[in-house]
Amino acid sequence: MHLEIDEQVKSWLLSKGEHITVKTIQVSACCAPPIQDLMTHLGKPKDIHNYHEFKVDNISIFVEKHLLLKEKLTLKLGGMSIFKTITAKL
Repeated sequence: MHLEIDEQVKSWLLSKGEHITVKTIQVSACCAPPIQDLMTHLGKPKDIHNYHEFKVDNISIFVEKHLLLKEKLTLKLGGMSIFKTITAKL
């Protein structure tokens, strides 16, 4: 898997604990087909056996195993002040 992470994301993650988890979530509605999207959260996953671990400059990125390893994963920092979050895109 090719990881694309800019310096802002790296420095923010290093200040927050050096671990991030990327997983899929499925959103269902009564009148629309289900949608899958990526979700990130700080820290290690509870069950690390279901994740691939990638190291980038002392940062551990845990990605769910079922995500395609041939894809490019991009992590971006968004938001302001205490409301900053990291988004993931394939």
